[in-house]
Amino acid sequence: MSLGKLVRGRLERAIAPLVDALASLGVTPNQLTLYGLALTGLAMISYNLGSLGLLLAGILLAVGGFLDVLDGVMARRHGMSTPAGAFIDSFADRLSDTMIALGFLFSGLVSPLVVMLMLSSSMLVSYARARGEGLQVRVAGVGVGERGVRLLIIIAATFTAYFQPIALSISALTITIVSAITVVERTWHILKSLSSSQSLGT
Repeated sequence: MSLGKLVRGRLERAIAPLVDALASLGVTPNQLTLYGLALTGLAMISYNLGSLGLLLAGILLAVGGFLDVLDGVMARRHGMSTPAGAFIDSFADRLSDTMIALGFLFSGLVSPLVVMLMLSSSMLVSYARARGEGLQVRVAGVGVGERGVRLLIIIAATFTAYFQPIALSISALTITIVSAITVVERTWHILKSLSSSQSLGT
């Protein structure tokens, strides 16, 4: 079992009681997704509020990210997974990535070029998965820069930027590099899987 799967398994077991309690109150995965998206929107605005705004943005992103974890666990644990829910979750993630990039831009601490590189490379990671799985290739878990990893980097850098503003630029460049590596990894995985399938078919 990979380290990522081991960590996710332990995390899901740890938050299971909270997930069960929320489900018993009638909370749905889609609601958690939208709450998380709203918090990310507030974080985007907070980046423009100076040093204290960075701390607030970090807190909002951390809580929003936690809600994003909860929605997936709830959907799987309570049999609430639906195609519509999967679409909403994926679309909300892309909106969140865009709002975070705009937040970096609004902060005035990251150049527009670096923000564009961070966002475009992150989107390519997501596109590679969506296109690969559309071709019946399982891509989840492939690559070093899944969204959870990128979000952790962003949250840590946002808090650090309160003391060292350059941390935001460093994190944006780091995400760009990690995302580019992930795109290569996923592209190779998809092409290899498709080639294998074609060989088996012939």
